[in-house]
Amino acid sequence: MSQYTVVVTDHDFADLSIERDGLDDVADVVELQSGIDGTATDAHETLAAADAVINLRYDLDAAAIDALENCRVVSRYGIGVDNIDVEAASARGIPVTNVPEYCTEEVSVHALTMYLALARGLGRYDEDVAAGGWDRGVATPIHRLSTRTVGVVGYGAIGRAVGQRAAALGADVVASDPFLTADDVADDPATLLEFEELLARSDLVTVHSPLTPETRDLFDAAAFERMQESAYFVNVARGPIVDGEALLSAVDDGAIAGAGLDVFPDEPPSADDPLRDHDRILTTPHVAWYSEEANEQRRRTVTDIVRSALLGDQIENVVNADSLPD
Repeated sequence: MSQYTVVVTDHDFADLSIERDGLDDVADVVELQSGIDGTATDAHETLAAADAVINLRYDLDAAAIDALENCRVVSRYGIGVDNIDVEAASARGIPVTNVPEYCTEEVSVHALTMYLALARGLGRYDEDVAAGGWDRGVATPIHRLSTRTVGVVGYGAIGRAVGQRAAALGADVVASDPFLTADDVADDPATLLEFEELLARSDLVTVHSPLTPETRDLFDAAAFERMQESAYFVNVARGPIVDGEALLSAVDDGAIAGAGLDVFPDEPPSADDPLRDHDRILTTPHVAWYSEEANEQRRRTVTDIVRSALLGDQIENVVNADSLPD
């Protein structure tokens, strides 16, 4: 019997071999969902025995955090921690960690791929050819990327990767981020603008902000009204950053040319959600982060973090370090 217990709240892997192999000599790895009958009470009883928690999409709210009697760390398989009550964890002295850069390449490439597919009319041309057509006009006008402006909202690691890749392809790049100054991007291809000016100037607006109270519904009707009618919008960040009804109206009314969505306010979207089957909206099922390499990297990073916490070593990637008691 190992000295510690690590509870994995949820995952989407074939098995937990990476986690079990990495923690074999220090902890037993227990899956929360396989050990309970689905009630919150039973889940909390399992969590009470956890010396560490690994989380993906499970809602670790204040009640769940309160059940963590002996927990040394909560580590998430991903970047965002909006499904974890970080404030409650801080109050209990529990570090919360993430994996901040495991999918920088994947998400930045996915965002640009969505834009290029939309701007080059690939979906419309594919449908036309499949139907027996051979008409260049179904997706015109198309412009050189070197004549386009790419606007990046949220200029962290992923946003910068988008900007650098877009610039390498010849586009002009502008960025908006309330936490940055012009000096912060002095050596970067992007020009820093206020949010409203970025919307007005960009041919592509791609969002890479975290979901916070300030960014929830950041893209509302007023934001889409500021964009150019020829512009495209891409969201590979978090669904609730966008007001879905406002986006649908903007596309239907021609306020913008179209959109690419890898994330939705509710996932998966309902069968009758008009955003999921729209001829000017390209959709993917929250897979912008995915590659085999990224998937393995996030699992090994989380495993290493939990191992360090259990052994009393320094913990990497703590998101609430400033809020923890001394």
